[in-house]
Amino acid sequence: MLPTLKSQMARLGLSVGDVASADFDRAFELGVRQFQQDRGILCDGVLGPETFSELDQARFQLGDRVLRFDPVRVLTGDDVVRLQTQLAGLGFYPGRIDSEYAALTEAAVKELQMSLGTKVDGVTGPQTLRGLAAIDRNQDTGNLFALQERARVAASGTSLVGRTFVIEAATTVVDFETLPMTEEQSELERQVTSDIANRLVGRLEAIGAGAILLEGDAAEVNRADGLGASAVITVTADVSKSKDANGIATFYFGHERKSDLNSPTGQKLAELIQGEVVARTGMLDCRAHARTWSSLKRLKTPKIHVVTGYLTNEDDRDRLQDPNIRDSIADGIAVGLQRLYILEDKDPQTGTLSLEEIKAFG
Repeated sequence: MLPTLKSQMARLGLSVGDVASADFDRAFELGVRQFQQDRGILCDGVLGPETFSELDQARFQLGDRVLRFDPVRVLTGDDVVRLQTQLAGLGFYPGRIDSEYAALTEAAVKELQMSLGTKVDGVTGPQTLRGLAAIDRNQDTGNLFALQERARVAASGTSLVGRTFVIEAATTVVDFETLPMTEEQSELERQVTSDIANRLVGRLEAIGAGAILLEGDAAEVNRADGLGASAVITVTADVSKSKDANGIATFYFGHERKSDLNSPTGQKLAELIQGEVVARTGMLDCRAHARTWSSLKRLKTPKIHVVTGYLTNEDDRDRLQDPNIRDSIADGIAVGLQRLYILEDKDPQTGTLSLEEIKAFG
C-alpha cells in the first residue's frame, strides 16, 4: 500500500524518499506533512481519513476522466475544482468551489453546453472541455459565488435580531480526531469551550438573535444548512508539542494560496472575530487563516473555528480558566458577528463596540 501512495505523491511533485520502500520513514512523513500543508488540512504527518480523502481527490486533473452527476456517489476531485473555477469565472457556476460534481455543477455545465451549441447532457467529456477551453477568456471575471455571498450580507440589514447562529463547543473529538490530546486536556477543553459557548449563546439571545448550542459529538454536520443559519461558530482550544506555542487564531473555509476558493463572508467574519477577541483579551494574535478542513468544507453556511488558546501553554491555560477572559472571548465573538453586517463607513474601531450598542442596531 505505501509504495502505491508514495508513487502517487511523487507524481504530485512531493519528496517521499524511496518510492519502492514499504517503510513509513522520516522522509515519507515529511512528504505527508508537505502534502497536508499544501492542501490546507491538519498538518500532523498522520495518514488519517481526511488525508486519504485529499490524496484521492488529488489523483485527477481536468480531462483525466469523464465527469457526470451521480446522486448516489457524487464525484469529487481536483478536476472538479478546476472545472468549477473555470465555470465560475465565466459566470456559469454560482456555487462554492467545493470539489463536488453535484446538481449545481451539472446545471452549470448544461448552461455552458447550451452556449456552445453542443449536446446538453451535463456530462463533462472531451467535447465539452474543448469548448470550455475555446471560450475561457483567462480573465479574472470574479467568483460568482463570492459576489453573491457579499451581496446577501449587504442586503440582509444590520441587525442580529431574528438571525440564527449555531454555536459549537468541544468538537475536537469529531473535527480533529488525530489531535493528540490527553484525557485531562480533552476534559479541560470541554469545560472551557462549553463555558465560553454558553456565555456567547446568552449574549446573542439577549440581543434578540437565535442561538443553538451543540457540544462534542452531538454536533450535527448539516444542522446549520437545514436551519438557514447565518453562521456557525466553533469554539475550540489547541495543544502543541511546544510549550511555547500560544495565542488565539481563527479559521475559515478557503486556501491561502488559492484565494478563488475562499468564502469571502467566512474570511471577513474570521478576521473581525480575531481582531475583537485579541483586542479584548490581550492574548497573542495568531491571525485568521484559510483552511480546507472537512469540518469547514462540508457546510454551505459560513463556519469559523475560533481557537481560544493552547492548553499546553501555562499562560494560555491560566487565562482560559479566568471567567473574565471567557467573558471577553464571548464578547469579542458577539461583536465580530455584529460588525459583519455594519456598513464599512459606519463600522466602529476594533475593540470599542459594546453589547448595549449592538442592541441599538435592532
